[in-house]
Amino acid sequence: MIKIRNKADCCGCTACESVCAHDAITMQPDDMGFLYPVVDSSKCVGCGLCEKVCAFNEHYDTSLNLPIPDAYAARHKDMAEVETSRSGAAFIAISDYILEQGGVVYGVGYTDHFRVIHKRATTKEERNEFKGSKYVQSDIRGIFCQVKQDLKNGLTVLFSGTPCQTAGLNSFIGRKLRERLILVDIVCHGVPGPYVWRDYLAYLEKKQGAEICWVNFRDKQEFGWAAHQETFKFVNREK
Repeated sequence: MIKIRNKADCCGCTACESVCAHDAITMQPDDMGFLYPVVDSSKCVGCGLCEKVCAFNEHYDTSLNLPIPDAYAARHKDMAEVETSRSGAAFIAISDYILEQGGVVYGVGYTDHFRVIHKRATTKEERNEFKGSKYVQSDIRGIFCQVKQDLKNGLTVLFSGTPCQTAGLNSFIGRKLRERLILVDIVCHGVPGPYVWRDYLAYLEKKQGAEICWVNFRDKQEFGWAAHQETFKFVNREK
């Protein structure tokens, strides 16, 4: 049975919840909105799979890692893609290829009122919601099982997320299905809490007296490459 005694030993990736066949684990938010596993002891059979799949243990499988990483620099040829992406739009180029081959793409978008979650895309139009960084921990519940089912169905899957999320998915999927799984992780500086983001939006709307209808965590078109400033549009057309 998995027990999180120190929050630094868990990233909320949901691998333990996803691997539990008895639905004994649910991911519950703390005061900041970060998700942590909670075990229902009445359902737990003590199989140990949740502990085995955890990427934070010393047995995490690194057998597919390169001895020395290969390093490349890339930028999309289409400057319109670069201008609407946070960096060089490499994710767009890679995901375009996957979609053109009939694969599926998982990335981060929004639900409800700009709540940050992972989503599944089978078209470039759906994938475009994933463009641009969202500097909040995404809700990834249910996604790992979706990815696994896609792989079992013979689809190539591209998954983009933080290094903690890709490590958790890598462990959950296992060696047999990894051939069709392409993992793209970002250079992560740490993720703010979902509730901080929720409350900040509420604060801005109260201050402006209008509802937010569009957000951009780093607006390159407005402020260029160097600035790290959020941009918000309100229903009263203020920006």
